[in-house]
Amino acid sequence: MTRRTRRVGGAVAATLGLALAATACSGGGSDDPGDAGPTGPAQATDHPVTTRVTFGKVTGTLAPQVRDRLAQQVGQVVTRWTEAAYLGGDYPRRDFSDSWPGFTAGAQREAHGDRALMSNEDIGDRIDGVVPHRSVVRLDVLAVKKHPVGITAHVFLGFGTTGDLEKEVRVKGRLFLTPTDGGWKVFGYDMTKGAV
Repeated sequence: MTRRTRRVGGAVAATLGLALAATACSGGGSDDPGDAGPTGPAQATDHPVTTRVTFGKVTGTLAPQVRDRLAQQVGQVVTRWTEAAYLGGDYPRRDFSDSWPGFTAGAQREAHGDRALMSNEDIGDRIDGVVPHRSVVRLDVLAVKKHPVGITAHVFLGFGTTGDLEKEVRVKGRLFLTPTDGGWKVFGYDMTKGAV
């Protein structure tokens, strides 16, 4: 099992990360993001798995249409990452340099340093394919004056590999997101990856 925690950014991002971590801990729910309520879809591009997006703890007030928009936008950020890092591309391969779309520049650098965790670089040259089974995201949201200002996305991804190395892999943990002019971006993470 591989685990890394990376929080990237300035004082505002660090404060936001602490606030979201506290929010996530106060939710009282299961660690598995698949246990939460209503869903919103975010379709993966090349594989027959749909990311199920639910809501956990919301601190502040969000209108239903804002929730729907967040589910779609953050679901797409997570789906683009999991597709680029784990599910997509031709295998076998060794190049995972473009595996972190939707991450800030600082978070991309950190993820590149953790690429055995944050992508399939550790196994990419020993497999010839990936079969996705489950992709679930639960959102804890911090809202100020009815506007979301920070999100912790609890991520669970399960997939199998084919080829010389056949195993079931689980990627699980948290992505910390902040709003930017270019949409929601991942500025930090706390993830695990391992075989089951």
